[in-house]
Amino acid sequence: MRTLLAASCLITVSVARAAASSGLPSFDAAGIAQIRAQKSELKAPRTLVADKITANHMIVQAGKKVLYGYAKTPEQAAEAIAYWTGALQAMGVPTGTTTYDKDFYTIPYTTLDGRVIRTFLADTLMFPPKDEAGLRANMALAQGALAKAGLNVVAARVVDVESMLPTYMVLYLTDADENPDHEVSLRVLKPGDDLDFDIFRRAGITIVSTPKTWMMAYIGPELGYVSLIAKTSEDIAAKLAKRKAFLLAQGKRLIADKIEPLDDPDYKFAAAIYFFQ
Repeated sequence: MRTLLAASCLITVSVARAAASSGLPSFDAAGIAQIRAQKSELKAPRTLVADKITANHMIVQAGKKVLYGYAKTPEQAAEAIAYWTGALQAMGVPTGTTTYDKDFYTIPYTTLDGRVIRTFLADTLMFPPKDEAGLRANMALAQGALAKAGLNVVAARVVDVESMLPTYMVLYLTDADENPDHEVSLRVLKPGDDLDFDIFRRAGITIVSTPKTWMMAYIGPELGYVSLIAKTSEDIAAKLAKRKAFLLAQGKRLIADKIEPLDDPDYKFAAAIYFFQ
């Protein structure tokens, strides 16, 4: 196993939040038949338009009940709004009154069963560089994993813009939580230290891929990882206990911890803590 890093590393994923527009359509109770019809439609995504995004203003993120993005001009905003409004409506997701103000556009939406849309922009380390076939294969892998987990895919697009390496973006439905860290979502964990993937599997996490020994794509609540080092067994035990107490006080839910010998002339022991954010 690769040597654990000296610095403690807490992994967090920032979650975009945007206030819903006042023009949101009303959310009325839907019958079971309507909900089943929408879910059935979402299980079989259709090709809407070319599946490649080549401009930054077309990249969207997910707020609580809106998709949003950034556009430098009203024309760019109108293009993005029309594109994503059409994509959502074609998949049976009604949209509301859109807005554009100060380079920021929003697309409110509703779903019959109350689920919310979340977006995943893939880390470029998840697939071979400059290999569109490998990128697309990884995008298909992510879509399949989401579908198997019951998170219906709304859209999947290759993203090829000048500001970043080629990647892909997936929009999918999941159940909302007041704390987005607790939502079952497609995420990436990459602390830099080697990870014991079996610890996460035993905790019920769906691992989509492990492109590096220190990185994994997964479906589940947001995960965290901390590493510690010390010179003696007594010191590492004390540090481990102190950090676990701190994490618990912060509302984290511990999964597992482990202590291992460290190949270093001074620091002889290392510890790792695995937890839910």
